[in-house]
Parts: sequence; C-alpha cells; structure tokens
Amino acid sequence: MRRLVLLLFIALVFGPAPAVAGTLGTYVALGDSYTSGPLIPNQHGDPIDCGRSDHNYPSLVAAALKPRVFTDVSCGSAQTKDMTSPQTGLPLGGTNPPQFNALGPDVDLVTVGIGGNDAGLVGVAEDCASLDATSPNGTPCKDKYTAGGRDQVAEKIEQARPKIDAVLQGIHARSPHARVAIAGYPHVTPPNGQACWPTVPLSPGDMHYVDQLIIRINQMIEDEALRNDAEFIDTYRDSGGHDVCKLPPERWFEGLVPTEPAYPLHPNAKGEASMARSALAVLEKPPPVPVISHLRVTRRLRAGHPARVRFRLDRAAAVTLTLRRRGRHHLGRVLATKTVAGVPGANRFKLGGKLLRRRAGVYRLTARPATHTRTGAARSARMRISKRRAGAGSPPGRTRPARA
Repeated sequence: MRRLVLLLFIALVFGPAPAVAGTLGTYVALGDSYTSGPLIPNQHGDPIDCGRSDHNYPSLVAAALKPRVFTDVSCGSAQTKDMTSPQTGLPLGGTNPPQFNALGPDVDLVTVGIGGNDAGLVGVAEDCASLDATSPNGTPCKDKYTAGGRDQVAEKIEQARPKIDAVLQGIHARSPHARVAIAGYPHVTPPNGQACWPTVPLSPGDMHYVDQLIIRINQMIEDEALRNDAEFIDTYRDSGGHDVCKLPPERWFEGLVPTEPAYPLHPNAKGEASMARSALAVLEKPPPVPVISHLRVTRRLRAGHPARVRFRLDRAAAVTLTLRRRGRHHLGRVLATKTVAGVPGANRFKLGGKLLRRRAGVYRLTARPATHTRTGAARSARMRISKRRAGAGSPPGRTRPARA
C-alpha cells in the first residue's frame, strides 16, 4: 500500500513515467528499390537519390517493432555487389556507401530485399512493354528471352543464387547474433495471363511470363534463406489481387504511368504497407527452432574406424555431435565433440577414427542443432565400439535409429 501511494505521489509531482523502450535493439534494413520505395512520400536520407521513403516497408516495420536504433541503407537499383562496394551512377550523381557498412556485432535484426536487379527483372518488364506496345496478342517478349530453347532470364535468376547465398553469409559474419530475414518480391502482375493492354502494354502471354519469373525468383530466394539460417518473407501472397491492372485504390503497384506517387512498375504506399504486413507476420513470431530428425549412427564398429552419422534438418543449422560413454546407470563425461554445418534435408558426416579411438564399450552420440538465434531439441543414438583386432577390417556398418 505504501509503495502504491509513493508511486501515485511521484506521478502527481513529476508527471507520467517515461515510456519503456522496445526490447529490440538495433534494426538494419538493406535492399533495392522495392525496399527503399522511390518517389513515395516522404523521401529522405543521404544520398537523396537512393529513393528512400519514410513509408517504405522497413520504416513501417520499425514503427511496429520500435527498435532502439533503426538504420535504413536501402537504395534504388541496388544489386548484391552493392552490399560490399559503393553504389555509384545514381540519378543525381550520389554515391551510396556499401550497405554492409551499417552492420556490426551489436545488430539484432536485419531485413534485406535483393536479387531482382541481378536478374534484371524490371528491365525485362520494361522491354516486354516496349515489344508488346504494338502486339496485344502472342508472346513476343517471352519469345525473345527464350529463343533457342534457353530462358535467359531464368538462367540469370539461377546465376543470382550464389550471390544471395553470399549476401546472407556476409550478414551473419558481420552481425553474428542478428535475426536475419530476406524478402521476396510481391505480386506485381496479374495471374493466369490476365492483362490490361494498352494501359499496361503487355500481352496476356507475356504478362503470365513475367509473373512466372517473379514466382521463380521468390522460390530461389526462399531456398537460399533455408540454406543460410535466414527467414523468408513471402510478400507475394498478401499482395495478390492488387496488381498493376487494378484500378485505384485497389492498385498497390504502379504501371508505366503511375497514378500515385511511386516509381513505374514498383510498389506505391499501399504496396509497401502490404510488404510490411508480410514482414511483421514473420518477425512478430519467435524465430523458428531448428528441428533434427532421422538420426542414424553406425551401430557397431571397431576402435579406430570412422563412424557414419546421418540425420535430416528442416533448415540450415550448426549441429554439435557429442560422444559420451554409456555407463550402467548414467552417461559419463563428454569424450569428444564436433560441430558440423548442417544443410536442409539429408546430411551425412563421418566421425574420424582418431576421434573414436576409445576402449571398447557402449557409447551414446547426441546431436543438437542450433541457428544464430535458437537451439533445437537434441536427439541421440547408441553405438558400440569393440576392440581392434590385428589384421581385421571394419565390419559392415549398420545404423541405429535415434532416440529423442
């Protein structure tokens, strides 16, 4: 009671207590024009010709999550190379420093949207509009890019795969404790070959072609997110039904002639708000816990011979393998540990003979997965090491299933 009276007295004399700061520390946003939001009010930042809006999706995410520090270094026309090199050639002659300069060991959250310019998707859409301006039927744009039986744009998307991989690894290297999320691209064009020629001068066939390219690059980005301990932000699903062919105010992505302040073939303010909702649907939940399953280990082997270890992961994770001697009523001290880099799906590793050069007996191998942010449940399996016999080879390896 005395404490309550004291608090009321302090409130009356000194005013309301200051708001409690958000639990999120530092948030850094990286990306290209779909992240920066060119021409969407209000434009800010240095250089101004990066086209950063205070209503782009990172700004809306920051307004919801309330980090103590928010830094947006996204920039129009950015490619993966601009993460580590200065970006020049901006419309007003500005130079954006390497976006990775904003990272550091104190960063808690990083979002990134990149890859579309490496694949040249906006340029392809503009080229399609030029080719289709006088051809409302057929697929002149698709025919150009798939001449000779090779889809040149699909190949560029695949060539961007290792670049996305390098970006995510570079983020982890510079901000090793940060939660990392990478955004895909939204549903800019109508599905199923719908079209609105001549308002957006793409034929139904080429409109479908561009839509399939967006789906393809999103799948590639999602694959690389799983391989590199990052979360994927699906912006395509929420934005469906609000493509360039819709009339305002249902249009969230502008055509070649914008009806709202936004760059052509890019999100307007409503499109950025949609991308923010997709990001928050991921970020307002706890980071996913890595799951290991189907652990198998060589059941019987002779001392000094390697053991085969197999398991499956639902996402990339570091897996710590721990070997203990199994006693009659307990597990003894740790005899050996080894951390391996696990990939999504099936994994196979060997525990070398030197690591297993122990006396004969029954041992238990425990595998525990961990990402940069979460540690998953361990699984274990039993193995038996028998004495080495002179001149004897390794017996046929048999594996034993894990026990949770």
